[in-house]
Amino acid sequence: MKKISLLIILSLTILMTACAANKETTVKDPYTFTNGDFELGTLEGWTTTGQAFSQTMVSFQKRDANNLEYRQQGMYFFHGGKGDLGELTGTMTSSPFVLKGNGIIGFLVGGGIDPTLTYISFINQNDEELLRVGNENFNDTDQLFRMTVDLSDYLGETIRVRITDLDSFNDGFNYINVDDFIINFQGPYDVSPSIIKANDYIEANENKINDRYRLTYHAMSRYNWANDPNGVIWYNNQFHLFYQHNPYAANWGPMHWGHQVSSDFIKWTHLPVALAPDKTYDKDLGAFSGTAIEKDGNLYLMYTAVSGGLQQQAIAYSTDGGITFQKDRNNPVISVLDLPSNANSSDFRDPKVFKHDDTYYVIIGGKTNGVGQLLLYRSDDLTYFEYVGELLNNNNPDGSGYYRVTGGIYECPDFFIVDGQEILIASPMRIPKEGNDYENLHSVVYMDGSLDYETGTFTQDGFTELDGGFDFYAAQVAKHPDGRTIMIAWMQMWDRTMPTQVDGWAGAFTLPRELSYINGHLYQKPVREIENYRENHIEESSVALANGIQTSITGVSGNKVELEVEIDLGNAASISIDLLKGTENYTRITYDKQTSNLIFDRSHSGRDIRGMETNLATRTTTIEPINNKIKLRIFIDVSSVEIFINDGYKTMTSVVFPNSDDLGITFLATGGNAVITHLNKYDIIVK
Repeated sequence: MKKISLLIILSLTILMTACAANKETTVKDPYTFTNGDFELGTLEGWTTTGQAFSQTMVSFQKRDANNLEYRQQGMYFFHGGKGDLGELTGTMTSSPFVLKGNGIIGFLVGGGIDPTLTYISFINQNDEELLRVGNENFNDTDQLFRMTVDLSDYLGETIRVRITDLDSFNDGFNYINVDDFIINFQGPYDVSPSIIKANDYIEANENKINDRYRLTYHAMSRYNWANDPNGVIWYNNQFHLFYQHNPYAANWGPMHWGHQVSSDFIKWTHLPVALAPDKTYDKDLGAFSGTAIEKDGNLYLMYTAVSGGLQQQAIAYSTDGGITFQKDRNNPVISVLDLPSNANSSDFRDPKVFKHDDTYYVIIGGKTNGVGQLLLYRSDDLTYFEYVGELLNNNNPDGSGYYRVTGGIYECPDFFIVDGQEILIASPMRIPKEGNDYENLHSVVYMDGSLDYETGTFTQDGFTELDGGFDFYAAQVAKHPDGRTIMIAWMQMWDRTMPTQVDGWAGAFTLPRELSYINGHLYQKPVREIENYRENHIEESSVALANGIQTSITGVSGNKVELEVEIDLGNAASISIDLLKGTENYTRITYDKQTSNLIFDRSHSGRDIRGMETNLATRTTTIEPINNKIKLRIFIDVSSVEIFINDGYKTMTSVVFPNSDDLGITFLATGGNAVITHLNKYDIIVK
């Protein structure tokens, strides 16, 4: 027994000595300060004022009353004075320390519903505040999440940490929790609790989707709402598609950035939500549209942060290959204070960031005196930006006559060079109808021309609608390593009903398209990778279309189909192709030889779509036949139809909502005879 007791005493002595040594090491570590992790179990090393910070608030509890983990490091953390203890206010200040290492300080913070009243300051020897931060990750709990501050400008100076609680309200979170201050912080960042919440919600609810209209070879959100493609970029051997996303409902709401990737533009893998509205500058309506760029091997996202009625530009970056993102401490990097005097601060959005020579440029949609404008900014390092000038201002059209007056902002601008030609694209809202163009309330246009990087002006040589169908918006472009220019757009349209909302999702994206510029015109073709998913090939040639006789071809049917057809118009007045045809429904494509109009008719396509436009039955585009022939390449994917006309000279994109057994495809010539000179049909199967 004596031997056992002696062994126990010896073991305890060794353990106590080790603990003491550990505490001593913590105090003497040149990269920390006394009790910065509260592992002494007291407030030793901290000086307090008021009643909000007392020894009794150093807690060792692991979970709160709702069984949520506090997420402290080690045993102890500081748990602020709760409202039920009275109106507690005060400060708590650390012992002084010399800032060394990389100048980054990491710490855990929780609670603190009002960052203007509960916050963490870093002060110098003269008691001057160098930097102040609140709990940017507040999520209606006491949970602690990692924050960092960059104080590298003050390396070598003596500073202190001061925790302040001026919140005297009794609202449940009128206090602040802190733990684990680490100087020279080099560890990983915590994922935002708002992103954790969004991903958990999607995971728990995506099985509720009704997939009757879900597409099979197009990108879509995993669950609920999706609109504008964002941050389209080829990065780390994958095509990254970010997009506007509301994970909590199948309607537009607080904007997150959804994220999916593909190595071939066809088969998609969903990744975690990339951005959530979790900062003071974007907590109102969220993280609006933007673009992506690679810098020093890392992926940067530039987006519009919306809060308090202001639209400002912010940056987030990833150091783990484009999976998780940290918002820049300098946000917003372009604020409303950087706007020209004639611009509207509530319509300033959708930054397109790109690099020219050694300078970064940003094109941003704006509004002036009720009409759209585009603005140009530049930066050497994506940190400090200066205003350059107006690319476009509808109030000051030049002699070309290409500027169009629009009642709304020019949304989602993009700028790229294809086949040596500079191209500017944008999505103007409420552009007036002109002939067969701009039949939608909102449109996408491309302008070929040249950009003056010094003055910020863009000289236009043309102004052309990019797609003649119902559902094409917010197009965005990325470069592929093989030199291709790839474009993708939102395959939906604003201010209309969306029949899939009752099914737990809304919004999809077009088939990515390869762009080329030939003889002054922008051509679009589906990405060539789609050909790898072709099955069940049917080929026919010289199929006669007799006047007034509906013609079907054996094996040519389906709702996940690629159809290539070239038709010699012969002496027919018109030819029609009915797609997704059933006993009641059909989607009709008609070419009228006299007017040279191709008409997309979805008046009998299935579910009704209602909206603000006068005509929601048809869309029309003008196309001239070549040697009396029209060539169409049509992609059907359950509830979408995309038509590439005459090798992509024009396109028409639309959503339709037929029944699941509406699978027929027929051909008709009227007013004379025509001939299908060549036809290829493939099923597109993605497994």
